[in-house]
Amino acid sequence: MNRSIAMIFLFFTGQVCFGQLIVQNADLPDSLIKKEVSAFVRAKGSSMNAESIKNARLKEVKLSRCAADFVTFESGDWIALDKLGSISSSETDPGKVAEVRYLHYKYQIILPDSAIAGIINPRFCINPKVNYKIGKATSTVCRVFQSPDKKRVYIYMLNGAGAEQYEVTWVINENKYYGRIIDKVPATD
Repeated sequence: MNRSIAMIFLFFTGQVCFGQLIVQNADLPDSLIKKEVSAFVRAKGSSMNAESIKNARLKEVKLSRCAADFVTFESGDWIALDKLGSISSSETDPGKVAEVRYLHYKYQIILPDSAIAGIINPRFCINPKVNYKIGKATSTVCRVFQSPDKKRVYIYMLNGAGAEQYEVTWVINENKYYGRIIDKVPATD
């Protein structure tokens, strides 16, 4: 019961908690972050599509591996890893997100516990391959994007199922964890 009350509170209110921004996308002040996030969120009936992402000039970090309990995104080449983003669930409670990590060749950020608090019913990989390698049948509802000026990173995840779907976007701004945006996804007819 307490978990349900906490989720309802997170869905319908914006707040500042432990120095981080926690809001709904609609409540973000008009800014570059709001414009960029609006290019890929599904809240308010919009849908993530390649055209809106292209118009915002966001660069998507490529999906590299996923399974029922994790997803990893990587960019770079065989000589050096440029960026790595990952989201994983708890081994003891797979219904909860346990860690969100972003690694750049210059720095690493592991999001604080307050950033993943209340994030339940994660959806990582759809039709995972047995060896965790990406194949034609494998896809994910998680994404990682970088802004054109490379100052902001957005780690996106769609969670829940049916009428209880919600999305969370973690924002890294100027090499620091900035906050998270949580929105309820409207049910489709």
